[in-house]
Amino acid sequence: MSQISSRRSGRKAAKKAGRIGGVIFGGIFVLIGIFAFFGILFDDDIEGWDLVQIMVAFILLLLFSVAGGSVIWYSLRRSDVAKRLAEVSQSGIFSDQKSSHRGFFIAAGIFTFPGIVIAITGMLEGRLFGLLSLLFFLLSYVLYAFGRKSKNTYAAIGPTPIQLDPAAAVVGHQFGGSFPLQAKPRTGLTLRLSCLHTYSSGSGDNRTTHTDVLHQQETKGFIDTKATGQQRVKFLFDIPADAPGTDSDEYRGSIRWQLKATGQVTTDRKVPGTQIAELMEFSRSWDIPLLSLALARELDLEMQTSQLDIPQQHQEVVQREQQQEAQQSAERQIDMETELDGSISVISEAGRNKGMWGMLLLFGLIFGSVGLFLFKQALSEGGGLWLMAPVFTCVGWGIFFFGIFLSGRRLETSVREGHVQVIRSLFGRQLYQRNGKITSPSQLQLKMTMSSTSQDHVKTEYMAIYAKLDGKNIKLVEGIEGRRTGEAMMEKIKAALTTRLDEELV
Repeated sequence: MSQISSRRSGRKAAKKAGRIGGVIFGGIFVLIGIFAFFGILFDDDIEGWDLVQIMVAFILLLLFSVAGGSVIWYSLRRSDVAKRLAEVSQSGIFSDQKSSHRGFFIAAGIFTFPGIVIAITGMLEGRLFGLLSLLFFLLSYVLYAFGRKSKNTYAAIGPTPIQLDPAAAVVGHQFGGSFPLQAKPRTGLTLRLSCLHTYSSGSGDNRTTHTDVLHQQETKGFIDTKATGQQRVKFLFDIPADAPGTDSDEYRGSIRWQLKATGQVTTDRKVPGTQIAELMEFSRSWDIPLLSLALARELDLEMQTSQLDIPQQHQEVVQREQQQEAQQSAERQIDMETELDGSISVISEAGRNKGMWGMLLLFGLIFGSVGLFLFKQALSEGGGLWLMAPVFTCVGWGIFFFGIFLSGRRLETSVREGHVQVIRSLFGRQLYQRNGKITSPSQLQLKMTMSSTSQDHVKTEYMAIYAKLDGKNIKLVEGIEGRRTGEAMMEKIKAALTTRLDEELV
């Protein structure tokens, strides 16, 4: 316990030092912008103010002030856990998506000021360059129009602060909450909870940031139209006990839990020229402070279950819809036929999962081509290029040919009276055949073979079903997109095998 406390104290001290350093660093940026602004405007070597001088001064002031202000804001925002929980309990968790109208309005005001200066200077000196102020006024008007549109779009849906229930989200317990929604969902809202691990690798110019999805689950929000005063969207998740909290020190980098709600909503606004309600895409995300069990105990937080009033019927409907969607997806992806004699035929066709093998072909082609180019350069320049060229060439073309294999692979499995036959083919040509005997559905295993993550952190798992035959794991079905779909396919095969085995016992 003392070691845990010392680690927590060390992390708190490091975070405090980071906040102070961020404020100082951001303040330096703001000061540089101010000094550059006045230094350019009042440079003794320049006689009078011209348009370029004014524009450069204001652009530098704007860039350095925005950069420095952002660093200061982010540093002050990273408060300690106890303070963060108090803020959440009092005002809720506001979404990452906010109206950007203030930024547009401020930028419009900033560009208006030099326009006024240029116009007044031109009139006092009787010079035509004062007409150039119209460009600043036009740019200011465009920025103001964008700001007004952003404000109206945000106001159509309104702020969506989440009120947690229970008040503190803890790993291994329930995480629930609700948020108000002015617009009306068209076909419900999908809520996705993701545990994101962000870390950096490399150094200098080669330093890159990676984000891995450690855990992800989805549900449908319950739209409570009977809520006092306003419509609310309620949700509830069960967090696994082995998931890391946002305070976890077991991972390099940071752990972040993100909740995202998506769907289509109708607003009070009408489509121009009609009485039809406007349809909008709804997308909001929130950063959730989800604590580890150790930190929750250290803060003396009481473990509570959610008191959200979500009907059991809604949860059953959601579960039934998810199962039905998984079964339909399995039928679309995998061809499975069950004969009258109980034999089973399962075909994993070639050409599926285009997104996966298509990206492998693209990246492999790019890296492989770069490797060949480096070989060409190495012939004339030599040096370290002889080390880089083989790496890029081997890795690149290896990925490319693996993508070709995935695009053309086909797996055909047949089970007849317990005898299993698996035929692997590539672009219609048989490569090998495996045989074995299956006596129990318990011999089947569902495994993840590959995964991909989109830019908005949606993780897609590609599953395969194996059978343990004579001490060897033989693949029966492959390339199943989605874990739920894989589970549905697994249950479908088990059900067919169980029926045949039961008939044999009878």
